[in-house]
Amino acid sequence: MEHQKKILLVYPNITKSERYRGKLGLFGGKQIPLGLFYLAAYLRRHGRPVEAIDAEARDIAASAVVGYLQQGGFSSIGISTTTVTFHRALELAQLVKQALPEMPVILGGPHVSSQPAHPMQFKAFDYAVRNEGEETLRETLEMIENRSDPAKVRGLVYRCEGQSVLNPPRAYIQDLDSLPFPAYDLIPDIRVYTPPPFNYRRRPVANVITSRGCPNECTFCENSTFGRKVRMRSAESVVEEIELLIRRYGVREIAFVDDTFTIRPKRIYEIFDLAARRELRFPWTCMSRINTVNEELLRYMKANGCWYLSFGIESGDQDILKEIRKNIRLPDVERVTEICRRIGLSTKGFFIVGHPKESPATIDRTIEFARRLKLDHVVVTINTPMPGSYQYEHARDYGDLDDSSWSEFNYWRPVFVPRGMTRDQLLSKHQEFLKRFYLRPGLLLRHARMLLADPNTLIQIWNLAKDFVHSIKSRTSRRGSRLRPAGVSGQPFSSCE
Repeated sequence: MEHQKKILLVYPNITKSERYRGKLGLFGGKQIPLGLFYLAAYLRRHGRPVEAIDAEARDIAASAVVGYLQQGGFSSIGISTTTVTFHRALELAQLVKQALPEMPVILGGPHVSSQPAHPMQFKAFDYAVRNEGEETLRETLEMIENRSDPAKVRGLVYRCEGQSVLNPPRAYIQDLDSLPFPAYDLIPDIRVYTPPPFNYRRRPVANVITSRGCPNECTFCENSTFGRKVRMRSAESVVEEIELLIRRYGVREIAFVDDTFTIRPKRIYEIFDLAARRELRFPWTCMSRINTVNEELLRYMKANGCWYLSFGIESGDQDILKEIRKNIRLPDVERVTEICRRIGLSTKGFFIVGHPKESPATIDRTIEFARRLKLDHVVVTINTPMPGSYQYEHARDYGDLDDSSWSEFNYWRPVFVPRGMTRDQLLSKHQEFLKRFYLRPGLLLRHARMLLADPNTLIQIWNLAKDFVHSIKSRTSRRGSRLRPAGVSGQPFSSCE
């Protein structure tokens, strides 16, 4: 059998200022793009040589990626993209086609799942993989090598006579335990990944996903990649991955990044009872949901390393919550956050301004509600109806939507303005929310006490300052200089054949 050439999988580079817009980028974190490394591991299991580059985390320019491709040994490139990074994925694909016109360029990621026909408008993309990509990408690579019919690959999008062709979707993977762990060995230095400041206690931190799919019906959420049916990994699989991360890669904290980690409480007990039997003790954080936890579960979680939970609250107006199908009650939000404060769990609340039917009055109610809650932090974003969501399809029934530039779909700029409000009002209310929540004597005093009581917090401030200085130096050093294919670290790209 002829030796197979490698595929290069890439997450494109996007600056923090592009992703978060302006000063907010200083407080943004970096997470392992798990989808990229799951794909790498899956292809490797099936005997295909693969390399993977997270160009964002390693600050590698698109031109450097193309230069590396030109060194030879690659048969194709796969690029992963969200909506906000699409312009960078397109930039990379166009540079690849200029340098290597015959190299197949395959696009994947959430943007393809939500807008599968859109990428085929651009000749730089040859194929696009929607929804879960493991098996579809493997079959696509075989189809390219064998010059067989692309119509037979479920989940594939391609062009035929200038028109986008969407093959029937592929069934979701039911047994997640059958997937290999992400190819962590393809990450040169896992320490480059760090959550936002004050969202972790120990470095390095690894994000882990233990399920796929979300059954909730929030109208602003796009979940076409993994679907609505929840599929869960076994406790044994989850603990084995954590043990690998701790013992082999030196990880000291875990961030569970499931849409709702607490959706099945029984599994929480299974995971951490097993971890205790294996003498694995580590701090961890997760995304939760108000109506999936009670005091007994929260106390168990805290006793087993959990120190910080994030809740999607979205609004302090019950009518708005009903409009967006959040299916939570404000009294329950108050009760759960009070329990967390009483037993010593830190909490963060996610809020959105600019919902359909939102008004300055409903935003004011949300601000007052957030100030009453026993939250340590809030994240306040501007409503962004993502392609594929219910809100995106119906946005113009409720106001004005500007979808002329996907790069603006970053949650920090108003691409949707509800009827009765203006863009400037949304921006003003967004800033007011943050100021009125954080600039309170009581909260400032509590945060000061946390700083003095926890040396790790002071370390985070120091790390934040170092990261800021490093980013300035990196931008300065790149001006007028020739980038090495190795990117900022000077190390060779990771590979596994």
